[in-house]
Formats: sequence, structure tokens, C-alpha cells
Amino acid sequence: MSGRKRTLQLGWRELWPVWVVFGVLIAIGMVGVQMVFPTPARPKALLAGEDLTLNLSDLELAKVHLFAYAATPPNQVEFFVERSLSAGVTVAFASCRRCYRSGHYQQAGQHLCGYCNQPMERFSAGETPSAEKDCKLILIAFEKLGNQLVVRGDAVRETFARWYLAVGRRPLV
Repeated sequence: MSGRKRTLQLGWRELWPVWVVFGVLIAIGMVGVQMVFPTPARPKALLAGEDLTLNLSDLELAKVHLFAYAATPPNQVEFFVERSLSAGVTVAFASCRRCYRSGHYQQAGQHLCGYCNQPMERFSAGETPSAEKDCKLILIAFEKLGNQLVVRGDAVRETFARWYLAVGRRPLV
């Protein structure tokens, strides 16, 4: 026996199965992450002047249905429709007036502000928003016509202009 050590030299021909296995594992991991953390659904966009008509029986209880509307040329606003047993139907802007650009999110059945992470309160019947900017949901007028819910594009635009643009804010992007 000689005192020389033999070294094992592996080339791509010997190692390609290892790289294939690593590639498959990474692909499975990426698919798994997307299944665990799905991307939020984009709201259905309405054109300027378009009315939203929904069948009330198609709305799931306690589920927020998001919509986007071009209220003014630079402003795409989001609003939601939610059907509940206790309050009936709620149609409101999805973001508060104080932190509008920060967005919103849902957690444990509550609608939360994306900036201050506080629940956005709903107005009780007959209550109107104050002149100051706060984290309360601004309701949008709607009509019930039989089993249909109709949200007029004009109502969305006018409510946005009254409660968001009129409180001294510059136009939203």
C-alpha cells in the first residue's frame, strides 16, 4: 500500500440527480408557501359611472366582497359589501379617512386600518360622521330592489368627494 490518498472527483455527470432533487424540492416548497399564504384577491373594478348590481342570495354571510371604483380620474377607491344576520347589508369604503393610503385588512371578522391597526368602527343607524378625520367606516347609500342590491356609481363618487376629499386632503393616488 502506498501512502497516497485517493481523491474522489465528481463532475456534472455524476451530480445531476442531486441538482434535480434540489430543484424539485424548491418548487414544491414555493407551491406550498403560496398555498399557505395566498395572495389577496383583487377587487372587482367598476368603470366610472357604472352601477354595481348584486344578487343578495349570492352574498355569503359575514364575508367581505371588495370592489374598486374610479371616483375621480386619479383616485381608485375601494369599498366593500358585507351581508350579516344582525345588521343586514353594509356598504362602506374599505379605508378610514385618517390613514386612507395605508389600506385595510380583515382579521377575526373585523375590518382593520392598515396604518394604525385599529378596528374601524361602524356607525349606528342615524349617526353621521364628524368633520374630523377618524377611523370610522364611511357608509355608502344603496338600494334594495327585490332580491337585488344596487350601489350607484354616483353615490360612491359623491360620498367619496364629501367625506374624503372635502376634509382638506390632497388628491389620493
